[in-house]
Amino acid sequence: MRFVRLGGVILFAYLAYLLYEKGVELKAMGTNADGDGIGISFLGLQVAERVPEENIPQHAKGFFVTSVIFVVIGLTLLFQPLIKKAIPSKISNWFQRQLEIE
Repeated sequence: MRFVRLGGVILFAYLAYLLYEKGVELKAMGTNADGDGIGISFLGLQVAERVPEENIPQHAKGFFVTSVIFVVIGLTLLFQPLIKKAIPSKISNWFQRQLEIE
C-alpha cells in the first residue's frame, strides 16, 4: 500500500510540474499570437482549438491553479498516515455516528 501511495504522489507531482510548465509557456507567449488565436494542447489532448489572444493569460492561470491542486492532492496522499493519526478516534467516531443518524 505504501508503494502505491508513493507512486500516486510521484504521478501527481509530475503532472503538477507539466501543468506548471504549460502555464509558464502560455504566460511567456502572452498575447503575441499570430492569426485568430492559438490551439492549446496538453499531453497530446486538444484543450482548446481557438483561443483568442486576450484569453491566453486566463488559460495560463488555469494551468497554474490546476498544478497547485495537483500538488495539494499529492501532499495529502503523502501525509495521509499522519493525518489519520492526528485525528483522535473519538472525533472520528462522532462524525461516523452523525452520518448514520442522517
